[in-house]
Amino acid sequence: MIGVAYQHASTQAGQLVLAALRRSVSATQAQAVSRGMLRQSAADVVVAVDAPDGWSADLIAWVRARPRKLVVFGHMPIALAEYLGYRAANAFAELEAASHSAPALSRESRESAAAVRYGALAKTLGGDAWDRPFERFDFTDEWNNLGYGAIRGDGSIWAVGQPMNVPADAELAAVCIDGERRFSYAALSNVGGSSVLWFNRAVGPCDSFEWRLVENFLSSYHADRLPCQPVLSELPWGYDAAITSRLDCDESVEASRPLWQAYQRLGVPFSLAVHTQNLSRPEHHAILRELLANRERGAVLSHTATHVPNWGGSYENALAEAAQSASLLEAVTGVPVRYGVSPFHQSPPYAMRGLADAGFEGCVGGIIRNDPEFLSARAGTLADMPEGFVAHSQQCMLHGECMLGKDDPLAVFKQAFDYAYATNTLFGYLDHPFSERYSYGWTDEAERIKAHEDFIAYMRGKARRLLFLHEDAALDFLRARSLTQVVGANGDFEIITSAGDITPLTLGVEYRGELTPVEAGKPLQ
Repeated sequence: MIGVAYQHASTQAGQLVLAALRRSVSATQAQAVSRGMLRQSAADVVVAVDAPDGWSADLIAWVRARPRKLVVFGHMPIALAEYLGYRAANAFAELEAASHSAPALSRESRESAAAVRYGALAKTLGGDAWDRPFERFDFTDEWNNLGYGAIRGDGSIWAVGQPMNVPADAELAAVCIDGERRFSYAALSNVGGSSVLWFNRAVGPCDSFEWRLVENFLSSYHADRLPCQPVLSELPWGYDAAITSRLDCDESVEASRPLWQAYQRLGVPFSLAVHTQNLSRPEHHAILRELLANRERGAVLSHTATHVPNWGGSYENALAEAAQSASLLEAVTGVPVRYGVSPFHQSPPYAMRGLADAGFEGCVGGIIRNDPEFLSARAGTLADMPEGFVAHSQQCMLHGECMLGKDDPLAVFKQAFDYAYATNTLFGYLDHPFSERYSYGWTDEAERIKAHEDFIAYMRGKARRLLFLHEDAALDFLRARSLTQVVGANGDFEIITSAGDITPLTLGVEYRGELTPVEAGKPLQ
């Protein structure tokens, strides 16, 4: 079991970290623990979130008691820092300004001057020489097609913490401004018989592909001498990449047909998220029925009843938007709707509660501009949400205005898939069908279809065992994963799957450097 320790003042960050860990190791294997539990030495893996200086002695004693793993997010208690050889660094007044990016122009990307730069040590945890800006945009000041959230410099839980330098041989990553190193961002220290992983941010990298470093630290780092924790893979067993895509039908549904026909030729499943005001025109009904005639190849999701920002601005409005749109879609198609896609990808917490209460089983959304709680490295249950409702961040928008105007137009999208491929992440991307009003930056349908074909060809060329899924199939798998429980301790673990699973896909589990299929009732070795 992983103990997550945080004081009352850090409750928001602590609960977000607890939810992030549970999305990786299951709800049964990460629990909030008190400071007193550290003295009782209950858990051999602990995550400390913004721990105050006064907790130093307890954390040091816990680390020294026997070989263990400690993760520290945010504030590094002063005496623990000294024990690890960390030293305070100079603050930089320009950090807040440097953390922000200018808006992107059409067919260009923009990035903040501040960035996190990983070094060679990151490979120890399955990482790479990643260069991750604090903030970046591919469409105005809204979308980051590489998928991660924003690191702030404003003192919030999303910001970097106190400037600190770690020993050179322990530094995983550093904060740089205009390419110049300023202070440490992440570190991996081995002290006595234990190991300590630190990220200089209260919520750690929970909103980024960098979370993979945390998973690898927990599941396999020094497996020969340190405790390890099973991690449930986000990829179905037997595949090294999994991809889902869709069209968000804001203003038209039937206009999706040319791209759907292209996906049929390519043998790739197709999904439509429908704004149900479109259903007032019968010409948009046929494609939905045709798509769902083969339930293995097509899916239809709700894109709200009126496509109002923030699901209407309240729980009550979100509940009504979800219920009305689901009812209208079922009336047209005869198929119940279980999943939704947020309008504008805005996914505030009250809206997610409204969807759950309307009977939805999950939602797709997430953009860097707002609702940072929804941008999660792993799909699954959000903080303060009931089990059985899953969130999946899919921030990659394949639009003409997001294609680069020079060199390789698809370079950003390829990099987005590369990050997902390298970190065992189920990858999602989206586009919109043309309407009379808007073509989303595409010159014509032929240009759009060619871009989709080229992107699919790239992914097929990159991965060895690739799985394309429509949104329902992807979310069904992710929901089954979220309901799976890891039980046991002290190296003796068993995986219990949910009796209500409706996915035909097999779960995989990573433990002590091995990836194996989940077999009910069979202990992990």
